[in-house]
Amino acid sequence: MMLRNASSLTWIEGGKRLLFSEIKSGLHMGVVTTDEGRGEKRDVYLPVGERSMAHHAYLSPDGRWVLVVLMNGLGKLIQCRVVPFDGSGTERLVGPKDAVCTTGAWSPDGKWVYVSANAGGAFHIWRQRFPDGEPEELTAGPTEEEGIAMASDGKSFITSVGTKDSTIWVHDRKGDRQLSSEGAAFATTFSKDGTRLYYLKWSGQEGNAELWRTELASGVSERVLKGYGVEVELTSKNYAISDDGKRVAFVNKDEKGISRLWIAPTDGRSSPERLESNATESEDSPAFLPNGDVIYRASRGGNNYLCTKKVDGSGEKKVVEEPILDFTAISPDGKWAMVGKSLGKSEEETAELVAQPVEGGASVPLCRTLCIGGWDLSRTHMYLSFLVGQDGKTYFMPLEKGQELPKVLAKGPVVGEELKGLSGVSVTGEEVESAMTPEVYSYSRKSTRRNLYRIPVP
Repeated sequence: MMLRNASSLTWIEGGKRLLFSEIKSGLHMGVVTTDEGRGEKRDVYLPVGERSMAHHAYLSPDGRWVLVVLMNGLGKLIQCRVVPFDGSGTERLVGPKDAVCTTGAWSPDGKWVYVSANAGGAFHIWRQRFPDGEPEELTAGPTEEEGIAMASDGKSFITSVGTKDSTIWVHDRKGDRQLSSEGAAFATTFSKDGTRLYYLKWSGQEGNAELWRTELASGVSERVLKGYGVEVELTSKNYAISDDGKRVAFVNKDEKGISRLWIAPTDGRSSPERLESNATESEDSPAFLPNGDVIYRASRGGNNYLCTKKVDGSGEKKVVEEPILDFTAISPDGKWAMVGKSLGKSEEETAELVAQPVEGGASVPLCRTLCIGGWDLSRTHMYLSFLVGQDGKTYFMPLEKGQELPKVLAKGPVVGEELKGLSGVSVTGEEVESAMTPEVYSYSRKSTRRNLYRIPVP
């Protein structure tokens, strides 16, 4: 039996039924149960929000509860929760408050919940007596621990222990050179004139990262936002530099854990200011438009929308009424935005990356598989990085003068293999994060070193 668009598959009830996560439509993923022929199908847990995804589900030993690893409507992994297997009742949050949670397990007697969670800069193993206990941290130190396999006697568990590093690099006509050596640096952005490279770096103390910049000519680096962190997520850098290089828009969570937009001068002469908003939901993924306004992703009523507002927070308006999933890039002239949209057409087609006209009009599909991309600052190329089956390669496609979309896309969305050998198209083996031209771009290199360890339970 083949289950399409399903994950976290578990046999239950002596192998008579299945418990797994399944795409319901677009990128909306819930937890379901069926018999082995996919009969008697029933939803166990459907998270709120079109972008929300219940990635993993762990059934309690007594079969009454399910521990769920959840991504919210903004595509961000959040605190784990336990829900009733019969679909009734309310969910219970488990693990450290507001922490990113990636994996979980139950003790063999069902009295303890175990999770791998990041409560401030690194993933460690926590446990919590169910249903009314307080979270207890079981592992600590400079390494991270992810994944949990409980021993049958409940006296120990096996987890993957290791470290992760990320360094930033610049490629130019002389080749590749590394700019960072200490700390985990990532999410690079060239200044408009190409003299500076901005990037995020883990502080090691909190879940947020710090914004830094390096002068490319001298190699001198400095922190840009002193005392303010930038929220880190998978689909966006969560910061942007204005065309004149004088301001930075960034994302930081408020005291209620809601993502908010901030504006700060890059010279540090005055304090950052939060953009005014009457909304009670998150705003993130900012970019600057040529007129100085901010364009961003806003969560409203369980959906995400592409919106703009003034730098004082006034005048919010939707670019289009249709919901989006993610916002990843804006063209240099501010006329096109790269956004992810839900398809919901079939089990094979769930979402797509499109170019959306900011001033209205029909969107243009870009890829037939998972991809990200942007425009180089010379306005001569669009680039796309294909993330499925393409080894992270980035393809630079030429733009005709005055155009922001490549001619090759006129025939419809593409995959990387179709771009090879086309006139004017160049390819690099790196996942490009920012580019001046196809010859000058920046990227991050990530490395992970791990081993399995058995950890005794106190």
